[in-house]
Amino acid sequence: MDFLDANRAWVEKMGVTYPVLSDLPRTMLRTYDALFDDPEMAKSSRINVYLRAQRAWYVIDKQGIVRYMKVGSTSLIPSDELIEVVKKYQ
Repeated sequence: MDFLDANRAWVEKMGVTYPVLSDLPRTMLRTYDALFDDPEMAKSSRINVYLRAQRAWYVIDKQGIVRYMKVGSTSLIPSDELIEVVKKYQ
């Protein structure tokens, strides 16, 4: 879940021609199980990770079927695998 400007910069850099979204209300994060939401984190000094997105990529085709999903650490970066899946369903 990046802000719209961050998504726009990534789209321009990668030459992406399909829609991407920004999910500030965290609706999609909850739906696709990509949200750090451990209430115990709010009680600690690590509150900066409570209710924050895990780094995640989903490729959803025009029929709404998830064709690719990768959820991981915040250091997860786009891979050749992700780019190939995007090209396949673009």
